[in-house]
Amino acid sequence: MSSYLFLGPEAGAKADEVKRIRSELTEAYGDSLEFERFYPFEGEQGELFASLSNDSLFSDHRLILVSQLESANTTFLNDLAGYLANPSPSATLILASSETSITKKITDLIPKERIRTFYDLLEGEKSTWIRTHFRRLGLTITSDGVELLIAMTEDNTQELRTVCNQLALFWQNDSPTKPIDEEVVQTYLHHSRVEDAFTLFPHLTGGDLRKALASLHALLGSGDYQTPILLISGLLWQFRRLLSVSEGFEEGKEEYEVFSNAHVLLKPSAIRRPKDKTTYREGAKRYTSKDIRSIIIALAQADIEVKQSRSEEVPLILERLIYRIINKKGKELATASFATLL
Repeated sequence: MSSYLFLGPEAGAKADEVKRIRSELTEAYGDSLEFERFYPFEGEQGELFASLSNDSLFSDHRLILVSQLESANTTFLNDLAGYLANPSPSATLILASSETSITKKITDLIPKERIRTFYDLLEGEKSTWIRTHFRRLGLTITSDGVELLIAMTEDNTQELRTVCNQLALFWQNDSPTKPIDEEVVQTYLHHSRVEDAFTLFPHLTGGDLRKALASLHALLGSGDYQTPILLISGLLWQFRRLLSVSEGFEEGKEEYEVFSNAHVLLKPSAIRRPKDKTTYREGAKRYTSKDIRSIIIALAQADIEVKQSRSEEVPLILERLIYRIINKKGKELATASFATLL
């Protein structure tokens, strides 16, 4: 048995380390290696520990990733500590948290050499990372272009990599021999905001299934193979932000305080624009915090499905996801019969 604990806010580096471990296990156990992702939310605890403890009939080993461990309650952590004290020899467990520390009842049961903390890049490091990434893609970028990218993206390399790859595809269709400058970045950002997760989200908070599906198909019509992954990533960010808003209202806080203290995985993300406030206000009225946690699970599951499916299967996966969010408020669908309503 192997267990790992990855701490800190730098999601990109953590994702790379998970990929490395998965690759090593695939080499050792073959393509039949099972991979499962869980979250410490209500409804997943029983499935997680059953998956950890029960030997698989179809593979010799299982890799199990538990994300967002910072959301775990005391009962979950106690059960997890119980498992770590007597783990299964046929499972590798990776625990991931955006926090930089966690209870000793967990850390004391994981070898120190398998506990790593991943910090966000410093400003100077982000600049170097962006230049290096574009250089690997055969492109160059000006200082102004780098500064605008840094200002418009999240701190972690996962977000940077996604945006840089999208920008590279955008630029390679135009003038790949010229450096990417600030004007190019602005044009790309405007182009990419025509239809995206941020234009779809208000239809979800408003419960308008037909408009949500129309927005989805406009997005998919771009033909960009990365669009579904970016879409889910963007919706995850917004629903995590909505979760902080919903919890604030449920705690009886004033609206100004709720919007000012909005956050995503404990990182401040205040809501200031009147239009955004209306969107999040509607979302908090339509979905309880419990609903939103179910939606976050649904989005995470769809993310795995999209990455493992053929391109022609993706539209139906995303249609079912939108139906599950609006009509089922994140709960599992009873059947797989849902098809496009357009």
